[in-house]
Amino acid sequence: MLFNQSIFYPKRVQKKFIDFSDLLSKDCFSIVKSDTDLRVLNNSRFRNWLQLDNFVVLGTGGSSLGGQTICAAAKKKNVQFISNIDSDTLHDLMSQDLSKTGFLCISKSGETLETIYSLLLIMSRLDNLKDRVVIVTENKESSLRKIAIENEFMCFEHPMTIGGRYSVFSLVGMIPAMICGWEPKHIRTAGNRVLEDFANAIYRVQEGCGFVLNSMDDNKSTHVSFVYSDKMQYFGKWLTQLYAESSGKNGKGVTPIVAQGSVDQHSQLQLYMDGQTDKCYTFFFEEQKSDTVLSNIKLPENFAYLRDMKANTVLKSQYLATSTALKENNNFVRTFEIPELNAEALGALFMHFMLEVAGVCKMLDVNPFNQPAVEKGKIITKKLLNEENSNAL
Repeated sequence: MLFNQSIFYPKRVQKKFIDFSDLLSKDCFSIVKSDTDLRVLNNSRFRNWLQLDNFVVLGTGGSSLGGQTICAAAKKKNVQFISNIDSDTLHDLMSQDLSKTGFLCISKSGETLETIYSLLLIMSRLDNLKDRVVIVTENKESSLRKIAIENEFMCFEHPMTIGGRYSVFSLVGMIPAMICGWEPKHIRTAGNRVLEDFANAIYRVQEGCGFVLNSMDDNKSTHVSFVYSDKMQYFGKWLTQLYAESSGKNGKGVTPIVAQGSVDQHSQLQLYMDGQTDKCYTFFFEEQKSDTVLSNIKLPENFAYLRDMKANTVLKSQYLATSTALKENNNFVRTFEIPELNAEALGALFMHFMLEVAGVCKMLDVNPFNQPAVEKGKIITKKLLNEENSNAL
């Protein structure tokens, strides 16, 4: 069992059935059935790139969050992600010794402002980048593909039929997995297990959809992901984009919030226990294997119960207490318990929630795979920058 899902309803609800038949053929799901696209990574040039000491990943949104989730789960320390045009962050990056650093630049469209700016900055400051830059973008004319061709960078295809937030099983997520020493096939095989029987007794995607839809029927359209694992914090961010950008259309949608357990018990829980009752809650808890134990020290009398106590036992007690308190307050609550956060468990979680979100969107009658409203901000940004450039001349 890669994870266990448990659902609590404070009252009787109507069972939901979602027909997934027209969704399962989508490339973002079916990609886990094959490794054909991974074969391009067997060439010696890319394998040599993987041997570099450090890595910087340029990308934002769906081009970054899946990879960040994988690298955080693998506890990889020599990978930096640059997702934002933050002057201090970029200054700090360029102040490092980058002579043995590989750069992975991901943009589906090949026109992402943040990604292009960061890559151009690196190119303006560093030499000998030909064998140190890997590009992932669509196989069409774009600014990024032109840069790759002109500079002879390695360039791999981003599937044109897969949107960024659903791209974690593609090279977008699999190259970061390889940087971490994880086998892509392990992530994909676990995803395929969920895909093959998404309604079975273990993964229960149908029930996950029902949890969210029944919560919305009860006017609870805000979904709080309470994540009790430092390694899973980026998974919470990945899930936030997946729900927000997929469902938020035509005046509908799930509003996602991420809370960090146990930290946000001290900052958000008051709202959840005694504020508006417009929220449902999903808890994630990882049974960590490390043996951090409090021992060989005199304990204050009020904390005598902590003698020889494992850190994970303390955190689990906090997770159980908080989820129980919310249940006793008549909230919609579900829990995911993960015995070990490895490549297989993460692959199963990725697929579960990609299917869940697509299913929820289908029932809301919105397209889960587009994001038409975000283009307006991009257009205004480009206009402002053009005006700034004109004023500077």
